[in-house]
Amino acid sequence: MGAAAILLAGAGIASAAPGSVPSDAKPSGYVPDGFFKPAESTVVMRSGGETPLPEQPGEIGPAASGYALKNVSGPGEVCGTTKLQKTSGAGKTTLVMTVSKSVSAELSAEVSVDAKFVSGKLGFKVTSTYGVEDQTRYEVPKGKYGYIEAYPLYDMWTFNVYKDGKNKGASWAMKPVGVCFNQWTE
Repeated sequence: MGAAAILLAGAGIASAAPGSVPSDAKPSGYVPDGFFKPAESTVVMRSGGETPLPEQPGEIGPAASGYALKNVSGPGEVCGTTKLQKTSGAGKTTLVMTVSKSVSAELSAEVSVDAKFVSGKLGFKVTSTYGVEDQTRYEVPKGKYGYIEAYPLYDMWTFNVYKDGKNKGASWAMKPVGVCFNQWTE
């Protein structure tokens, strides 16, 4: 599969991930606790089609529930720190890893907000589980030991939650869209 592919499927429950969330809009490049920005050495593979953009970037709302999202930014790519799979081997060899896992969407627990509202506004279910699939190959030279570790890749949106016109604070939501492969030798 290519680096520009995404497989989206499944249903389930999203996990709420804690992290420090400022009350104002998040700074550019913000990554919550338990996630990391892909490094140059991280191989990022998307598993299917593109995730749709929110109905109106920047400001979304208000709904009959009184909720509104403002300062909407995203998607930005982040990798999770939950290891999906790992392999290793002595060179000279080619390590091959195929990943096919179900991963839950994430919604910040720092600000209380109706998950159905956020789902409707961002265009994906923040309480669902999505399939991520991909494969990587890594050449390990003779005399070295090689490693591959796979982590979930997410598209992340940040936003401010408003209820009845009052800013309740900054929040974020993530949709699993692929796999981050960390590959190295020793």
